[in-house]
Amino acid sequence: MVADLVKSSYIINAAILDPDGFIIAALPNNEKTKQLLSKLAEVQYVSDNSSQTTIIAEKMTIIINRLAKKHALVVGCESGSNLGFVRQTISLAVARLDGYLQSIKR
Repeated sequence: MVADLVKSSYIINAAILDPDGFIIAALPNNEKTKQLLSKLAEVQYVSDNSSQTTIIAEKMTIIINRLAKKHALVVGCESGSNLGFVRQTISLAVARLDGYLQSIKR
């Protein structure tokens, strides 16, 4: 799923985090990406109950989505990206991930 997101237009990195904020999967798979996305994902844990949080910065836009079973999907995209397209792509990924997470017993 993460690989599919990173292959799509505008998205440059993505990660799935467990309920404790630890990264389950991330691309690109390097420490810099993991640290950035996990730190930014903390915003979702302290924010209100919205299902999606967007952080627009000078060099990148980060979109954080709540997933089933308190997991999170964090996606980084280029500054100036077509956010409508990115959000639509993320929405499809969230639906697939939620289905998977709800099907596993944990």
